Amino acid sequence: MARQFEFRLIDGAAPEGELEADHLLAIVESLKEVAMKLGRTETAAETVGRPPKRTQRVAKLSIGLAAGSTRLLVRRSESGQEVLPFEVDEEREFDEKFQEIVESIAADLRPEWVPAPLARAAGNLRSALEVAAPIVEFKAGNEVQCIFRTKETQRETWKPVEAQTAGDMVTFVGRLRAVNLDTHRLTVTDDLGNKVTLPSVVHDAGIGHLLGEYVTVIGAPERSSKGSLTQIHDAEIVAAPALPDELRLAISKVVTLEQILTSAPGPGFGGIADLTDEQADDFLDALGL
Repeated sequence: MARQFEFRLIDGAAPEGELEADHLLAIVESLKEVAMKLGRTETAAETVGRPPKRTQRVAKLSIGLAAGSTRLLVRRSESGQEVLPFEVDEEREFDEKFQEIVESIAADLRPEWVPAPLARAAGNLRSALEVAAPIVEFKAGNEVQCIFRTKETQRETWKPVEAQTAGDMVTFVGRLRAVNLDTHRLTVTDDLGNKVTLPSVVHDAGIGHLLGEYVTVIGAPERSSKGSLTQIHDAEIVAAPALPDELRLAISKVVTLEQILTSAPGPGFGGIADLTDEQADDFLDALGL
């Protein structure tokens, strides 16, 4: 049977038993991200791309709000036709490691077994809890496991080590195509159609005016198994500098096919000297061209 977890949010800005919509969305999105990254780890699935059904089954969550104080209830979902009549090892380990991650957030210590993608997701959950409430009480199986002050935890604890050096940073230039200020998730697409997601952007409130404009993004890369860039974490976003006038004019200048062929090496463009078009066609036909 799936273990039930409870987050009690204490002394938040909203009245007892309520939660601001954007805070709730941020927590739910971060919980889903932690669950999926942890599910991929437990089922040895690829870190990017569509997760296999086995991973989806293990990582699927049910989330609800309890009556009374502001309590968020979380457990693995056991609904649907694929439910097994018993709990497999990876499901049990998922529950145990999910509990360990939350307790590690409270203790401000990152376990050594946590890989970089899962660490980023845990950092996003920590940030979402910090915004929602100054104090969090965490229960597992109806027993209080820890109570912690969110301000006393650090986002840097969950920042992957490889993302802290300049050599592992990337710069990406493209148009800002999507901005979700509730989940702090942005999307940038370059001129070749490559789409990159920017999850959990911290300082995104002032960049809405850049929607549809070219931006420069600098941050820690996450790549697919084939090496293509899929996400940029801890992203810094600024408006891309405008092209110099002479370069912009050169790019916008239209060059005709005739100009290209005329300037290319080889026979001159415009037919064969001393022959009419009909004679030239007959000559080429005779050559089998």
